[in-house]
Amino acid sequence: MKKRQYRLVIFDMDGTLTEELLDFAAIREEIGVPSEVKGILEHIAELGEEERRRAEEILHRHEITAADACELHVGAEEVLAGLRERGVKTALLTRNSAACAERVLSRHSLELDYVATRDNRPHKPHPDSILNITRRLGISPGETLMVGDYLYDLQAAEAAGTDSALLLEGKRELPAFAPMATYCIRELREVLRLVEGGA
Repeated sequence: MKKRQYRLVIFDMDGTLTEELLDFAAIREEIGVPSEVKGILEHIAELGEEERRRAEEILHRHEITAADACELHVGAEEVLAGLRERGVKTALLTRNSAACAERVLSRHSLELDYVATRDNRPHKPHPDSILNITRRLGISPGETLMVGDYLYDLQAAEAAGTDSALLLEGKRELPAFAPMATYCIRELREVLRLVEGGA
């Protein structure tokens, strides 16, 4: 694989920078998301005002509970500091609320150059979820690496024309969508190797 020089690394939050504590099955059941609907946010967007408000309150409760309890993945602080030392910009891209992201970043004293939450539309997996960040920071998609643990991260990266790193920490088996990733990594520290040109 051709070595790439990255000037921007975008991180997902739950399951990537932090451990994944959200029980999406429980959230879907409490809100009443039909099994054939892929995304919780996509379902909420189609609801009437009163139902939407109720669904958003349920989602917010689950997110804040997780934000107050989650721990950082091993290497998260080291990777962010290492990227800063190398002059590489960092951004957070999450489908969580701004309040949830702020709680997590504040609890763990994490600093990134830009934070995009579900308050910033469109959400992952839409390519503009990434492209709006690259435009804001003045860095081309070809110099950008998206790091995440789920299908939406890879879909957004592929659509935006950026490379992607799928974090497999704690996973014994490769998920079905793993072949979409430019790289598969077992721990966050490997991001520093990728930024330095290692495949």
